[in-house]
Amino acid sequence: MVPSEAYQYRGIVHLLHHFRWTWIGLLAMDDDYGNQFLQTIVPILTENSICSAFTFRLPKATYMEEMVEQMTVKLAERYPDLMDRKTNVFYLYGQPPVMMCLRLIFCLSSFTSLPPLSKVWIITSHWDFGSFAFQDFLDAGSFHGTLSFTVHSNQPPGFQEFLQTIRPFWAEADGFIQPFWEQAFSCSLKHKLEKICTGEEKLESLPGTFFEMHMTGYSYNIYNAVYAAAHALHNINIHGSKQRRLAGGGRLDVQNIQPWQLHRFLQRTLFNNSAGESVRFDKNRELVTVFDLANWLIFSNGSFARLKVGKLDPFAPSDNQLTLNDDQIVWHRGFKQLSTDTFCILAPE
Repeated sequence: MVPSEAYQYRGIVHLLHHFRWTWIGLLAMDDDYGNQFLQTIVPILTENSICSAFTFRLPKATYMEEMVEQMTVKLAERYPDLMDRKTNVFYLYGQPPVMMCLRLIFCLSSFTSLPPLSKVWIITSHWDFGSFAFQDFLDAGSFHGTLSFTVHSNQPPGFQEFLQTIRPFWAEADGFIQPFWEQAFSCSLKHKLEKICTGEEKLESLPGTFFEMHMTGYSYNIYNAVYAAAHALHNINIHGSKQRRLAGGGRLDVQNIQPWQLHRFLQRTLFNNSAGESVRFDKNRELVTVFDLANWLIFSNGSFARLKVGKLDPFAPSDNQLTLNDDQIVWHRGFKQLSTDTFCILAPE
């Protein structure tokens, strides 16, 4: 149900070509995931006449003190690369640990004479600003104007109305709702010595950085996954007695089916969900989907807005895969588009 990263990389090339950005800086964690990302993306960029101006491997550390020490050294060494005028764009492999490293970069630079970074950040779909209450510890303005390919989402009918009905006591066996409620509203459902939760608090009153009232891309995929499994089980129930038999002649019983036995039915699953969108898989059992291109607007109070400015359809004709509304994009306040005659020259091997 998670779209292939290869689709995102294809979209990055289209995006860079669209704006004629031929120099790009790459940032990733110094671990196996970061190495795999760099080993994959660098050849793709080279094949498409895009140069990597630098590669910044963010150090992986166990303790905060160790990370601060390593980032201080790294920042002193690599900050001139980050400030390179010919590099407009940073492409960031957005794993969760990267957030901590960037926090340190911006915090450390704010206590020195280092100039601010007025660049365009492009971030992979792993990153979600809504997952972090980052206004408490990050110079969020540095990310104003960020672009990211996000997992496509739509809004199933009645979803917001459902959220408005949620109360902390509605499902006593749910181990998530009550702790979340206490943290979100800074109150207690049990201890009388603290601020007491009434249970009537409204989720829609929470800031978007803490809780979003619309369905995100990953939640939308989970929603579709549940229905895909339900449709597959339904097909087993209808056709199993006639066509689907196990080795040895036994019938495939929907009540006793094993997870691996569901795969072949899932692969042939095709249905329209309640939002009116088709859900299906390709020959490699990958979810056939599009990506939304999001433009992130970060405000001084730490709140944010996600503006959809385009769409990547990996299954459209090559020259029409990326649709983009340039006029809607909000850039970083200090960003200045370079002249398009600043090209990189790739030396032959």
